[in-house]
Amino acid sequence: MTRKKTWLCLGAALLILAGTAAGGYFWYRDRQSQPVTVTADQAQELPAESVVYFRQKDDRWRADALGDSRYHMADSGCLVCCVASALQMQHLSVEGLPADADAGQVNEFFSAHGVYDSEGNLQWEVLEQVTGFTAEERDAAALDECLQNGDDPIVLVKMPKSGSFHFVLLVGSSDGEYQCMDPLQSEEQTVPLSCFGSRIYGMRVLHA
Repeated sequence: MTRKKTWLCLGAALLILAGTAAGGYFWYRDRQSQPVTVTADQAQELPAESVVYFRQKDDRWRADALGDSRYHMADSGCLVCCVASALQMQHLSVEGLPADADAGQVNEFFSAHGVYDSEGNLQWEVLEQVTGFTAEERDAAALDECLQNGDDPIVLVKMPKSGSFHFVLLVGSSDGEYQCMDPLQSEEQTVPLSCFGSRIYGMRVLHA
């Protein structure tokens, strides 16, 4: 691992330890019984300016609740940040949301339309009804195909050290590694999936 990747992974680990829940309460029903270790078979680099970054601890929405639950964006908002990024990057329009809706606006919209349950879990069936999109569950083997088609997979990973579950958005690949938009990163830069052991526990892709 290069020095740059080492520092990125160390930075990710420190941020993750600071953000205790960070989405770990979400999506257990989509979790695979065994994680899949992945490597990128082909480079699919995305221009840096094309990546849409949203941080769950952004001061603009960190204190916002997920629906009527006791959970908030700062501790459990990684999944909605990934969804918000995917909506913009894939140019998916939702009636009632601006085309450039940020993570706070998407969370507010989801909260108003009952997308979360009482424990703050994002209910995919309700999301599909509200947005008109399909949130397709895919196997990790389809990663390269998804990226090639312009789809950005939302993947479930485990945090280093704590072992809690967390969500990141895969936005491209290079040098045999997938690159992630990680909602816990304080800087607008991608993080290699190897920071999470290159292991995936679940994956969904949004389609119009």
